[in-house]
Amino acid sequence: MAAQTILEVDGLQTHFFTAVGTVRAVDGVSYALKSGETLGVVGESGCGKSVSALSVLRLVANPPGRIVGGAIRFEGRNLLELSEPEMERIRGNEISMIFQEPMTSLNPLFTIGRQVSEAIALHQGLSRKEAMDRAVEMLRRVYIPEPERRVHAYPHQMSGGMRQRVMIAMALSCNPKVLIADEPTTALDVTIQAQILDLMRELQETYGTAIVLITHDMGVVAENADRVVVMYAGRKVEEAPAANLFDNPGHPYTKGLLGSIPHLDAAAQSDGARARLNEIKGMVPSLFDLPPGCSFAPRCGFATDRCRGEAPVLEELRPGHWVACWHADRLLGGA
Repeated sequence: MAAQTILEVDGLQTHFFTAVGTVRAVDGVSYALKSGETLGVVGESGCGKSVSALSVLRLVANPPGRIVGGAIRFEGRNLLELSEPEMERIRGNEISMIFQEPMTSLNPLFTIGRQVSEAIALHQGLSRKEAMDRAVEMLRRVYIPEPERRVHAYPHQMSGGMRQRVMIAMALSCNPKVLIADEPTTALDVTIQAQILDLMRELQETYGTAIVLITHDMGVVAENADRVVVMYAGRKVEEAPAANLFDNPGHPYTKGLLGSIPHLDAAAQSDGARARLNEIKGMVPSLFDLPPGCSFAPRCGFATDRCRGEAPVLEELRPGHWVACWHADRLLGGA
């Protein structure tokens, strides 16, 4: 039986209205997520990845931010049309999010146990003691030592990596249908990172959880994602199955991201000298004042006058492989 689409983002536009102008942080992004699927979302800082995730849960601060267009459908319902009480029943229960900054996401005035058990008691209808017992079990599942003692600790008494694991425990506590993971392993060492990713896969296999994995780590994407969305300057520039994207990227920006990854074979051939990584020259343009045409053109080695004057259309050039680039055929080898 084919997996059903559980979350659909359609033409999402999230803008920030400031004294110096309008920031188009997310500008017409679309994607669909199926049950049990992992969708990787990649791109440099400032490309709109986190804002698109916050928009799904309607957590963008207003003012200055506002969702000005598009639709976000969860199990067929447009979340943008729901009341706030209806959204509160979905947040943390059916759709959970692992936030990027555990230092600012945890309340310093409450113990870890109280913060983890709060959502459990609210959404699962458990007593205070039952919710606290579940909180202890969740801390154990994310490999926090002595969880019975840690539930009584405050955030400032834990390391950054421990706080990140607490955030993961909170997000997983209600067995959500959709998990949005925004850089879930940023503060963790490689051993714990592997354990956390294994835990997320276990949750996915057990409950059919769909995961949106936002990360800078292309290695994590290659190992865990089924499909990948590449964002640049608030827009989706490429989407493809993970294997296709890594084997044959169709956008110069994606090609640049993959080219900046260290390779063991290159290091082995450098005879002990440091092998210089390829880089994408320049910076992400200011979202206050995007250049005409393709936003990536000022940094792109393939750019022509057409690129600088006319924005490319997102087209499906191969089955399931979408690219927004006037030179995509050339990069894909004449596909």
